[in-house]
Amino acid sequence: MSYELYFWKSAAGEPDDICDRLADEDVEGVAPSSDVERFRSALLGRWPDLADRIAPWAPDLDWRQPWGREDLAAYFVSLSLSLRTEASALEDVVTLARQHSLVTHDPQTGETIR
Repeated sequence: MSYELYFWKSAAGEPDDICDRLADEDVEGVAPSSDVERFRSALLGRWPDLADRIAPWAPDLDWRQPWGREDLAAYFVSLSLSLRTEASALEDVVTLARQHSLVTHDPQTGETIR
């Protein structure tokens, strides 16, 4: 089993609605930001195994099969994490998002961290 976390810089609307749109690669109302791209790069640099659990697809995923749009990496990051992910690792991901001034949203709990 897994759960999703979403990260973005700035977006119009309620966080759960934003996540629903992002899950469909609809970035209407979401502002692109180089901070999102830097977060994504730092995330994959620190935890390269997340490449199999990150969306949207972008060229930084190298050999992995592309799917969906390829122009969304500046808008958002979503992670599909195992329920067994250690709390300390999750805290490190959220801390990294904060360092890049991103919003973190957990649609399973409705919790938003800014």
